[in-house]
Formats: sequence, structure tokens, C-alpha cells
Amino acid sequence: MTKFMSNNIVRFILACSIAVFYLFAVQTPDGHAQKGPPATPVKVARVAEVQIAPQVQLIGTAQPKLTSIVASDIEGLVEKFDVSEGDFVKKGAVLARLEDSLLKIELKGAKANKADTEAQLRRARTDLERSSKLLATETIADKQYTDDLAEVQSLEAQVDRLEAEIQHKQDSISKKVILAPFSGFVVKEHTEVGQRVEKGGPIVTLADLSIMEILLEVPERYVPKLVLGGSTQVTVDALNPERFTGKIAAIIPVGDSASRSFPVKVAVENSDNQIKGGMLCRISLAIGKPKSVLAVPKDAVVNMGQSHMIYVVQEGVAKPLPVQLGNASDSMIEIKGAIEASMQVVTRGNERLRPGQPVQIIE
Repeated sequence: MTKFMSNNIVRFILACSIAVFYLFAVQTPDGHAQKGPPATPVKVARVAEVQIAPQVQLIGTAQPKLTSIVASDIEGLVEKFDVSEGDFVKKGAVLARLEDSLLKIELKGAKANKADTEAQLRRARTDLERSSKLLATETIADKQYTDDLAEVQSLEAQVDRLEAEIQHKQDSISKKVILAPFSGFVVKEHTEVGQRVEKGGPIVTLADLSIMEILLEVPERYVPKLVLGGSTQVTVDALNPERFTGKIAAIIPVGDSASRSFPVKVAVENSDNQIKGGMLCRISLAIGKPKSVLAVPKDAVVNMGQSHMIYVVQEGVAKPLPVQLGNASDSMIEIKGAIEASMQVVTRGNERLRPGQPVQIIE
């Protein structure tokens, strides 16, 4: 290496050192230089002693609690079908209309027959009333009164039959309009315009996502420790870091003899339809009585691959502290390591901290 190149390298190192010095030097209020990087604003919380139950995390699959194949109560030709897969429909919305012109013609005829029969019935009742008066004065024979009475009863029966026929026609016409039995998403179409649908034939498959059920297989050693209606924590990989609160909705008492596991259903409210059917979920189930542990807010934990740490604030400086994670409950998580209750840990701003960096606590 030449003397010229050696001198250039020395000058370069010296220049870098000066630049670093000025980069990290800040001025105090009295005009004196303060060494080190500027203080980073952070939010903190105290290490707390809380009650957390032992938990196990299992994987499950989300499915709508309510899924139904909406079928037609009557046969007919599909005249209108305006919904498509993926559409959201409200309860009572029209899914399809079947052709009903012949039924309307038959209904009109039944109403006309009823009106004619009712007119005959009015005349027959008038005749019966006259016969009743004459029979009381023994002016007519009993047979005339009996015939008039029979005529009235026959016509009354015809009116009732025609009224039933009219109601049947009206009911059949109303069934030609297939309505959504509940609010939900159309997940499958089973027909189209111009297709003939038989009685009981499927129209669409409808799914209500407002409440999701997560089905998971629980090892038999944990099943006796589960409580029906017990609260659970649910995370969905596709929605990370969104967390949900669920409840154990069902513990199926018959398990798989091969895997020695039992199906368990966890219900989760999903009013904004974030969770979709088939999504992978991670469920934390409580499997024991709560015990007192040291815990911090989950936001205080910094994940570094397979290891974890927190930043503890001591004398205005952030100091990293390796920890092991334990059980979680709501927003708190158990931590194990060289920690003490009431230590201040950084919960906001820890993603940009460096060991030994000055911090400024903000409210």
C-alpha cells in the first residue's frame, strides 16, 4: 500500500468519526453539547401481578354458525333470479321469482265461483227464513223446511271449500317468490332464469357470518378442564394482529378413538364479517385455575425470531431484557425472567429503540 493511499484512508476514518460525533451531539437548553443520541418519546406501563389461568393454544377452522340451502316450496319456472355468489342479502330480500300467471288465472276463477255461491247462499237463507215462519204456523210441510235447510248447509259448505281453495291459490302464488330467511351471503347458486325448479329444489346456499364457529380438535387430557361457555382468546392468521374473544359453545362428547381428541366449537361474534369461512384460527383455551403471575401488556413484547425481550426504563435509559413468555389473558401476557413488579416497560415506541438509548416518557 502506498503512502498516498494510507493517508487518504486515515483522512476518511477521521471524517467519519467527526460526522458521527456531530450526528449524535445535541444542544442542552444552556447551549452546552450533550453526548449521545436524542431521547426517543415512548409510552410505558408497569410490570403487574395479575391472575392468569394456564392455557393451551390449538388450531381450528372458522365456519359460519348458520349455513342453509334455501329451497323452493313449490315447483315452477324461474322467471327472475337477480342474486349472484358473494352478494350480501338482507332477511326478506327476494332471491328468485317463479312464473305464476296460471295460478293467478285460477285464483281469479275461484274468487268468481265464491262470489256466485255466496249470492246463491243469500237467496237460500231468505227461503229458509220464510219456510221457518210458515212451518211455525203449520202452513207448509216439514219436507219443504228440511229441503231449504239442506240447501243452505250445502251452499255454506261450498263457500268454505271455495275460500280454502282461494287461500291455497294465494299461498301458492306467495311461494312463487323465494325470500331470504335470514341476512347473509350467497355462497352458491343452484338455479338460473329459465330453469324449472321442482318442489323442494335448491335455489341458493346462504351463510350468515355474524357469528362464526371455530371447530378444533382438543386432546382428551384437556377436555375435562374445559368449561362450557368459558371465554377464549382467538387470533386469525389472515387478520393478524386482530384478536377476538370467543366462548366455548359446544363440547362434543364423542371423540376420535385414533387421535384421542374431541371436537370443540368456539363461537365468535363477527358483526363486521372480518372472519371468513375456512380461515385458520389459533385459540387459547384455559385449562386450569388462575394463578398469580408477573405480566406486561402484549405490546411491550418485542419478538426476535424465536426469542423475546422487553425494554425496561431505568434512569431515563432503555435497557433490553430477555424474557420467556407464559400464558396470556386479554391484553396481558405472563413473562418470566429477571423482572420485578412495578418495573417500567416500554409499550409504545419500542420497535425503534436501541440498547442504552435515552427515552422520554410521554403520557
